[in-house]
Amino acid sequence: MTTEKTRTIYDMLDDAKEELAERIRDHPDEDHVDAIHEIADSFVPVYFHELVMVCATAYGDAWSSLWLEQSEIGPAFDGSPTPVNILAGNLYDLVSNALHEYLQAKEDG
Repeated sequence: MTTEKTRTIYDMLDDAKEELAERIRDHPDEDHVDAIHEIADSFVPVYFHELVMVCATAYGDAWSSLWLEQSEIGPAFDGSPTPVNILAGNLYDLVSNALHEYLQAKEDG
């Protein structure tokens, strides 16, 4: 039995924003939109258990799109419309959108 704490969606979004802030600070002339996609991709778990556990911490109306919609980019991984691939694509969209909002807020001052 493991005693490791399940990572929450809130932890993931905070960590992703922190990573983007570091990229902005360390590479101010970089195309940060490309960085957003790299960061969002790296934050989507590839293991089923971790993916489901992280998404299970997303509750309430603000997070319903994770479970009830298909992302604009479609299913992740091999592109087949399995529940896990759809969930991973939705999580990618969630992280990516949060990072775009974070970047816009930083640029707006």
